[in-house]
Amino acid sequence: MWELGIIFMTVLLVRGNVETTKTPSTSTDKSHNGDVQNRTKVFETIMSNYKREIIPDNLTVSFGLALINVIQMSSEQKSMEIDAMLRYEWIDTRLKWDRKKFGNVRLMIIPYQHIWIPDIILFNAAKIFNYISSCADSNIWIYETGKILWDRQCHLSSFCNISSYESQQTCTLKFGSWTFDGLDMDLKLYNEVHILKV
Repeated sequence: MWELGIIFMTVLLVRGNVETTKTPSTSTDKSHNGDVQNRTKVFETIMSNYKREIIPDNLTVSFGLALINVIQMSSEQKSMEIDAMLRYEWIDTRLKWDRKKFGNVRLMIIPYQHIWIPDIILFNAAKIFNYISSCADSNIWIYETGKILWDRQCHLSSFCNISSYESQQTCTLKFGSWTFDGLDMDLKLYNEVHILKV
């Protein structure tokens, strides 16, 4: 049976009442991250038979958005343009390791191009951006358990039923995988947050 893997986020815009949405902390204890020799060994080990073209098994991706700035809102074009921090979290068991064998390395920070990444896009986009090129390049955080954390600053433009007569506007952003259904990639909201008030 085919299932959709789509989530909705609502942005509530109130004139004259702007709040900053903070990106969740990604802090970790850098003193327990081994040395360059052991990090190199971890990288070579987890990448030795890794195929980034293959989706991980039993995949659930947590996806969140933190608003950085509202660029423009157009009642004529019924659209909203924003800068936002997108957060992705998932587990790829192919990328886990035993830190005791690698000098206590608990975290690897590497370019995202080395591993499989979810192809989550904005379905109700007002402008067709490539889902990679509309975002700034950023590194992936890989933990010893295979948990992956990826934060990306992106420029998004979405359709939104905006009225020039209302002081409060509500915009719904529809995100989902471009190629995978809900059976291949379960998609859920990061920290269960689906309404952003700004």
